[in-house]
Amino acid sequence: MSIPKEMQAWFSKLGHREPILRTVPVPKPGPHDVLLKVQAMGVCHSDCYLLSQEARSWGSKDEFILGHEPAGEIVQLGSEVDSQSLAIGDKVVVYIIPGCHEPDCPGCSRGITWQCGKDGSGNYGLGIDPGGFAEYMVVQAKAAVKLPEGVDVISGSISTDAVLTSYSAVKYTANAQPGQTIALFGLGGVGFNALRAALHLGVKRVLVVDTRQEVLDAAVEAGVAAGDAFLAGSSSAAKIDEVVAKESIVVDTCIDFVANEQTIGAAQRLLRPGGALVVVGMLGHSATLIVPLLVVSTLTIKGSFSGTIEAHREVLDLMAQGVIRPGTMTGSINDLPQVLKDLDDGKIKDRMVLLPDWKK
Repeated sequence: MSIPKEMQAWFSKLGHREPILRTVPVPKPGPHDVLLKVQAMGVCHSDCYLLSQEARSWGSKDEFILGHEPAGEIVQLGSEVDSQSLAIGDKVVVYIIPGCHEPDCPGCSRGITWQCGKDGSGNYGLGIDPGGFAEYMVVQAKAAVKLPEGVDVISGSISTDAVLTSYSAVKYTANAQPGQTIALFGLGGVGFNALRAALHLGVKRVLVVDTRQEVLDAAVEAGVAAGDAFLAGSSSAAKIDEVVAKESIVVDTCIDFVANEQTIGAAQRLLRPGGALVVVGMLGHSATLIVPLLVVSTLTIKGSFSGTIEAHREVLDLMAQGVIRPGTMTGSINDLPQVLKDLDDGKIKDRMVLLPDWKK
């Protein structure tokens, strides 16, 4: 495959609320890297968050290529890459944060590489290394995860965050068990995959809350009892806290994919003594802790972000088996600014995946 000298890419620049399209040199892989021709790019609400930042955090650069859900084809191998494990022509997805693996790294030294914030950690599209809203992308070979047979680049692209993050939150952070009842707040591109994961893991009962009736209807079609789907923000709809109290429902865990003042507060009030709140969403920058309830009920609050590369391979295998079937919509990479606006406005039901029909 002929590799051009230049490519197009969408950048996040501090102080700009919309992505900026630029023509830049095609990156060259280092000895332990591979070069991908990007073929599918998932869009996440975190992209909206990154564009809205007034100051960078977690070591993020002021300017970088957005996009942390890329999938594509390997078109060039670094000189030290094992050609027995990866080859030109392989279809792969990108494990977002493979880590630096340095012994002094607070994340990698504790086995949580996805908490690595050093240069060279990956953090592809999240502020440290360039992301996948581009024609080509260089990634560390250890971050290139081959797609199993039966998983295409469109659904595979969102495995790297929308599926991995939700699955890890349910199975590993929340440690959801078959005998438990859990409540999910927010059924967007990540939250609905958490519902699929919970149903797959055999959780006894799942309560779901969202502001959109159509996604609640989809949740009922997926297996949620009609009386366990709650429309938030409606004065006429049943309220989850009222139903939980009236029916004496014991809620073991709440997983919040919204995380604003209202959902964080509601989740704390729903939990049984000793229950756990897992926070995944970042729509609110702060929220109130109900301190007496937190202390007296001995509640646990956990954050959950990404997951291990082993969990990434696990979800890809489940996708290949048809156990997890993430919903996707497709669009054009040229429409990224409008897609991000629609996503921020709550107009996109499933995970949007953009295709590389770049205008030349």
